[in-house]
Amino acid sequence: MFQCCESLQEQCRRVLIRSVGSRKLLRKLPLPRNVIVWLKEYEEPAAFDPNCSSDEVVFTNNNETITFIGNGYSTTLILTPDGRGYTCGKHEWVFYFNNCRGQVAVCVVTAEFKKSKAFRTMPAIGRKVGWAYNQIGFLTFDVPIWEALDGQRNESYHTWDMIGILLDLDKGTLGFMKNGKELGTAFCKGLRGQEVFPGVCLCSGREQVTIVTSRTYV
Repeated sequence: MFQCCESLQEQCRRVLIRSVGSRKLLRKLPLPRNVIVWLKEYEEPAAFDPNCSSDEVVFTNNNETITFIGNGYSTTLILTPDGRGYTCGKHEWVFYFNNCRGQVAVCVVTAEFKKSKAFRTMPAIGRKVGWAYNQIGFLTFDVPIWEALDGQRNESYHTWDMIGILLDLDKGTLGFMKNGKELGTAFCKGLRGQEVFPGVCLCSGREQVTIVTSRTYV
């Protein structure tokens, strides 16, 4: 029974997050107090991991917000249960950018990247599954833009945009979402059998990103 309730709560939270779109348009939702309590009851706290980041990143808001104060690159991973990566199941993480100067990326990195502790770098070719420079998905230095499987290019993102990582390790697919709209499958190879970690790479001073949960809205 409790498992079913938790599943329903998770679905409600996802609908809630996807329905608001861009954070800059948001006001607190006028939900009844008992509904708010119900939504939060089983929610797993979402936060960035201070042990998987660089000393050029400042953590605030109970580690739900990170700010880059350095130069170059800094990749910060999201806190995972017991510090382990994900190897199966469907997972979704959503962020909004308090400040984006055009050099922010969302990504899913491999266990090798975490083990190397190369957090003062970007998760470049060979150390990542999904990455993009001011985009969503996969980085190529020649064409720094993600092209979906159908060949359509997707927009970059800016301050107050809400970006989601949509990972299905059972199907072996990785997709992205912008302001509540799914952009399609970006990758369908190389994911199965991998242990992966979600993260964000900040590349310009004062760039800031916040993890979105139902607490953001209620």
